[in-house]
Order: sequence, then C-alpha cells, then structure tokens
Amino acid sequence: MTRWIAHLKAQAYFLGLGLVNGLHGCLPFVLRPLLYRACRFDIDRTATLQGGIRFFHVRRLRIGAHTLVNRGVYLDNRAGLEIGRNVSIAHDVRIYTLGHDPHDPDFAVKGAAVHIDDHVVLFAGAMVMPGVHLGRGCVVMAGAVVTKDVPPMRVVGGNPAQDLGERRAEPTYTLRRRYWLAH
Repeated sequence: MTRWIAHLKAQAYFLGLGLVNGLHGCLPFVLRPLLYRACRFDIDRTATLQGGIRFFHVRRLRIGAHTLVNRGVYLDNRAGLEIGRNVSIAHDVRIYTLGHDPHDPDFAVKGAAVHIDDHVVLFAGAMVMPGVHLGRGCVVMAGAVVTKDVPPMRVVGGNPAQDLGERRAEPTYTLRRRYWLAH
C-alpha cells in the first residue's frame, strides 16, 4: 500500500510540474514572477524567459539580471542550475543536471549542478551536460555538446565541444529585450 501511495505522490508532483510548464507559456510577463515565486525559483525581475521553456523541477534555479532565455529551452534544474547576468541562451538549448549511469546495473541516476557565469552566449541547439561550469564570457556555438568546463572568454563548438579560440572582445553589454506580449 505504501508503494502505491508513493507512486500517487510522484504522479501528482509531475502533474503539477506539467501545469507549471503549461502556465509559464500562457502567462503574460507581468504575472510570471508570481509563478516563479510559487516554484521557489530565484529569477531576477529583469531576466526574460520566453514561453515554451521546460522546467524539470521546482526550486534549485537561479537566473541573474538581464539574462535572456529563448523559446524551447530545457532548464533541467533537478540538481541545481545557476545562470549569471547578461547570459544569452538561444532557442532549443538543452541544459541538463541529471542523467543515468549506463554502466550501473540499476541504471542509477547521476549528475551535478551546472553553473553558467555572466555574459555567456549559448547559440541555438547547444547542449550542456551535468556538472559543467561555463566561465565568464565564453561562447558555445550552435549544436555543440559541452561535456567539460569551459574557461572564461573561450569559444567552443562541435560534438563533443572543442576549443575554437578566444572571444576577442570583453563583453560590456546589458541585454534588454523585454517585450510585453512576446511569448
């Protein structure tokens, strides 16, 4: 009987998470901070999260000032996800903090928090794997799969991501792309 109750609790949790993800895309920007507060997310009021983002957990998510997260992004915050200020995350980026160990006979869950420092750029379709730290100002090219930490001000691309060189300009910009009716 207790196993059945635990199963029902898990189902209710995922139903609630589905509701959060559905509501996020429908709510206007002015009401989204209420949803973030209910989920115990720490999201700066100047950050812009477009509709169609998928959250994997309530809590364990911090997003800094003027960060832009576009449509279709997966924010796997189950093991913790910290995103700095003025970070640009393009559409269809996937950021994972948990996965399964294929070498474990029970296919055990494993992972670690992801940390993304200020002024990082993630281009469309990039994937960041559990435990990765993206250093200040680094750039991840479209479609890259990042499995290791990226030092500050480096450009990486490919699968797996390889160093492509230095980002030549020190970023000083502030991202301001807040549109009232954008989803």
